[in-house]
Amino acid sequence: MPLAEHLRRARQVDANHVALIAGLRSWTYSELDEITDRLAASLARLGIQAGDRVALQLSNCPELVMAYYACFKLGAISVPLNNRLAAPEIEYALNHAECRLCISQSDLYARMEPIRSALKTVEHVFLIDSLPGASGSSRTASLAELVDRPSEGMAFPLVPEDAVAAILYTSGTTSRPKGVTHTHKSISAMADCHGTQIGLRSDDIVCVVAPLCHIMGFATQMAAGIWGRARLVLLPRFEPDLLLRTIQEHGATRVAGLPAMFQSLVNYPQAQQFSLRTLRTCFGGGDAVPVALQEKFRAMFGVQILEGCGMTEVIPFTANMPDQLRMGSIGRACPGMTIRLVDDAGRDVPAGSIGEILVRTNAAMIGYWKEPEISAATMEGGFIHSGDLGRVDEDGYYWFVGRKKEIIIRSGSNISPLEVEEALYQHPAVRECGVVGVPDPALGEIVWAFVALTRPDAVTAAELQDFVRGKIASYKVPEVIRFLAELPKGPTGKVHRRTLREQAMRQGQAQAAAE
Repeated sequence: MPLAEHLRRARQVDANHVALIAGLRSWTYSELDEITDRLAASLARLGIQAGDRVALQLSNCPELVMAYYACFKLGAISVPLNNRLAAPEIEYALNHAECRLCISQSDLYARMEPIRSALKTVEHVFLIDSLPGASGSSRTASLAELVDRPSEGMAFPLVPEDAVAAILYTSGTTSRPKGVTHTHKSISAMADCHGTQIGLRSDDIVCVVAPLCHIMGFATQMAAGIWGRARLVLLPRFEPDLLLRTIQEHGATRVAGLPAMFQSLVNYPQAQQFSLRTLRTCFGGGDAVPVALQEKFRAMFGVQILEGCGMTEVIPFTANMPDQLRMGSIGRACPGMTIRLVDDAGRDVPAGSIGEILVRTNAAMIGYWKEPEISAATMEGGFIHSGDLGRVDEDGYYWFVGRKKEIIIRSGSNISPLEVEEALYQHPAVRECGVVGVPDPALGEIVWAFVALTRPDAVTAAELQDFVRGKIASYKVPEVIRFLAELPKGPTGKVHRRTLREQAMRQGQAQAAAE
């Protein structure tokens, strides 16, 4: 079903049911449908047509939800941007997707404004707030002007469910982010899968703290919430006090987030002052949720974290449910998901043996934007090849073992070692470098960089960190930089990351023991 139909259906069933709450503001399903009609009509008058790409550079806010559904109604393609991207990364994504229009906010647009002339296809930028000062004001307009215009007389196209709805850029094993391309059909299938499995109802109150620019917030919170005619309560950011207070004040029944979020809640000194008795489900993903954290969270708040597994390409493909819980596992296959575990030769492995996780489903992406070769390799045989390793027990529960790829996952965010290395190599003093992920109890993994310099003492670790901070997102900046005279290499002359990771783990363990 085209995504706009979820909103229209909700309006038809219960027009006055509250759909969206943000701070002191709220919108019914009728109001949300009407506003998105007006915004879609205004975008059409600007020449935005089906298939055109619209960049969305926004924190969680009502305007982001409205922009998504306005694009869905037009058949335009949403391109949400990670709010932590640095200017070169923003430039790459917008040019690669050939975005014609961008909807942003002043603090985030400040990163884009200096590179505006390098954006080859962006014709318009609309801000949801005022740009401070006069600088750049002639290059932007107010989104409110578009929302306030009437939509009468505007006929929207019939959008087929196999039309592309969104491109989500994610870091992988390549040096550049890949544009994960989802259709109306695949996003609807993800929303249906998650909503059906957790029993989402129209009386549910979904506390949306996961970023809507990420697949978890986008598909399993916003799209699933509107699919189920639930009430969405948006939080602009994660803060323990804000989240706990919001759940208590609104009587939230559902929340989802990364393990680091749940860890922050159990460590929050004032956590016991809040009651979470209305919560029916807490869904955890993006990285492994330690059993010790699950047990502590349940003891403190009386609700179980349900761990699942997914990726930008498809989420979730496995999940634990309250009546089918096996802590430590990533759960059973979700409805509509066919999962295989295969060895390096592509042969299925028996229960208990480790293999790469392959997934086939209507909820999967259709490929990577303008990357046919990578798409074909990732989707060989009609299955998404996740690059993750797992095993399945005799009862059908899957257990995550490790990552076949060299991707680093820090607090649920993917980091490509090649991306970080590329930024380091831009410094003239860097001769060679290798980047690896090292296990961390709080963040899942942290970034270590090993660097060989052109001459000793040419640059300090702190100076290198400052250098790359303006070139890549802050969460990708190495927490630790170690200098070596030479980097270890394999038989082909490539830097041997496995040796570097082992060295980093030894050094980390030695440092922890000394402390």
